[in-house]
Amino acid sequence: MSIFQSYDVLMDTSLPTDTRSTEDLSSTDAASTRCRYRRPCPSFSSQDSSRVYEKEEAFERPAPTWQGSEWLADSIIQPTVYHLLRLFDSVKGFHRGYLDLSGRHPQRYYALQNQWNAYLCDFLDLAMDLKPSYDTLDAPGVCNVIFSADRWSRFLSKWRLPDSVSYGQLVQYTQKVLRELKQNPIPRFQDLRLTDTPTEILDNIISFLPIFQAKAVSLTCRTLHDVAQRHAWHINFRAPRHISPFNVEYSDVDLQLLAHYCREALEKNAAFLRDAPHVNTQIQKLVLTDEWWVSRRAHPHENNPWVLEVDFLRSVTQIFGSVLKSIPRLSTLVLCDVEMTVDLARRISETPTLHTLELHLCQISRMLRKKLTTESAPVCPNIANLHVYMDSTFSETHTQWYGLLLCPHIRTLSVVRVGVGAFPTPDLPLWTRCRLDHLERLALENVDLGDLTKFRDFLATNRTAGEKITHFKLHMDWGITDSEVAELLSALRNAPLEVLVLEGLAEAEFALFKCIAELFPHLIALTLVRRQNANQHLNKLAVWPHASWEYGPYFRGFKTLRHFCWNFRTEYWDATPTALLAFESNFQITSWDHSLRPATSRTHDEVDALMDEMPYFLDSHWMALPFVVHCPTLESFSLMDSTLDMVCRIARHPQTGKPIMAPSHYPTHASISWNDQQWNTVSSHWPILPPVNPFL
Repeated sequence: MSIFQSYDVLMDTSLPTDTRSTEDLSSTDAASTRCRYRRPCPSFSSQDSSRVYEKEEAFERPAPTWQGSEWLADSIIQPTVYHLLRLFDSVKGFHRGYLDLSGRHPQRYYALQNQWNAYLCDFLDLAMDLKPSYDTLDAPGVCNVIFSADRWSRFLSKWRLPDSVSYGQLVQYTQKVLRELKQNPIPRFQDLRLTDTPTEILDNIISFLPIFQAKAVSLTCRTLHDVAQRHAWHINFRAPRHISPFNVEYSDVDLQLLAHYCREALEKNAAFLRDAPHVNTQIQKLVLTDEWWVSRRAHPHENNPWVLEVDFLRSVTQIFGSVLKSIPRLSTLVLCDVEMTVDLARRISETPTLHTLELHLCQISRMLRKKLTTESAPVCPNIANLHVYMDSTFSETHTQWYGLLLCPHIRTLSVVRVGVGAFPTPDLPLWTRCRLDHLERLALENVDLGDLTKFRDFLATNRTAGEKITHFKLHMDWGITDSEVAELLSALRNAPLEVLVLEGLAEAEFALFKCIAELFPHLIALTLVRRQNANQHLNKLAVWPHASWEYGPYFRGFKTLRHFCWNFRTEYWDATPTALLAFESNFQITSWDHSLRPATSRTHDEVDALMDEMPYFLDSHWMALPFVVHCPTLESFSLMDSTLDMVCRIARHPQTGKPIMAPSHYPTHASISWNDQQWNTVSSHWPILPPVNPFL
């Protein structure tokens, strides 16, 4: 479609007009000249909402400078094509029905309407001066466009475009927008609001928010207030913010007196919660924190001024216990920097609705450890999900392993270790009394090598401990050898493993693939992440020791494998044989998607969508073919960087059986055909499961 043909398209695809006159729509002020968005209507936005475009625009804008008595900001804004492309995408999003974080509301659309009409008028004014001139150096019939340089310069300045932008590029992008408007002439406004979704979805969304964000959401409306009340409560034994835990012994601060005042504030918060049934009956998640314990850790000297009396600490524990007793529907308890005593453990065991326990850098008291290993102790049989976070910098957090004895019926277990160096604590005697007969989902992240060995030996000697494990993930920032991984997997040979995630492989040789296929032939999902060298500690693309197709034959041993993901690195500009398809068709429409329709029968819209989705040299999905040949059950093949870099869905032709691949690069959650929480963890742990015997 030429620029002259765009006039005809424009007659059929102009944006719907509002009550304002055409003269008003075609006029532009200083704000529209700089291609800025107007703020959405206050009824559809608030200070707590996320506006991706505003954040990106603020990032693109340099810091203002001071000259005389005025701030000069607009004069130094650097030209960028980002703002105009943002306008194009926003207009297409309204008419196509794509939803972004700013929302498809009428007020926002009217602002975009003014900008689009102003741009189109300016762009067509450029076309008025078109003078076709034929150059003999070009192919016959090729027209070079020549127009007024002054008008083009004014156009670039008005729309804040850099000099590198060409007229042909704008023609291409404008034609795409016009074509979209012709296909979908009526904008699709957003009718569904967040409060229109079911309560279960709102509850799940708010459960991922931090405490302060949940409180902010609760202030928006009554519906979200009722939902956020279940997750927005944090009982904290606060330490003074203005006092540093270091060198406090040389100051005149009376910490003991301050501790009494902090305990009084804690008691007031707890009393309010106990005496407010309209609040405590709605709470489902509670966070208990002891900031004084954090200060005690930060002061390693023997004469620690942050150490409080035993009776004083017992009173704080009693306050925590009274709060637990007053919440009848508590399901998730988070303990941060708390010393778990026998009394607190007993109070937790007396909460029948509790099914998830999170221990963040806590300490199990010596008396409770003794009771758990030598005699009957209060246990929590109703807790099905245990998440432990320990820091090797503080050796007392290593005692959180005793949580396995406190919660003998857990179905999901995640252990995360942070810090540098190993734990100096000797071997724990808990493994002789540990029972994990109901464990189904296990996640270990950066676990100390000594603990990993003990845990492996426990699984190898106790057959009932691993006979129900279906999901297993091992994440190591530092690479772990294939032999160590094979020994750990051998301890799980009797487990009905369905999902296996190994992040942090140091070698990734063929023997490991063979070992996995022999031990777990009925895997459903497999994720492998290799560390390229000793300096790579994060999940990112890495060079593997062999070519990708050489790993394919080792997938013959998998009988039911449906999803495979790894971090095999492929360079974007590496030439592959698939590029020959583009050369053979003279870079016209090519059969990227293996569809049955002939390439010449596709429409322009299909071609644009196809080329946007799959550039000529972005063809890493072809890597999946050797794996599909040796593993016919494979349904998806993925490449993982820090997130999913490419997802290729795989199907087969019903008559010929030929594989049909549908790749999606940099996919969104909606383009993934399976629940990603089922093949890899979210927030360092698997999704929670209900108790084996609810309310036991």
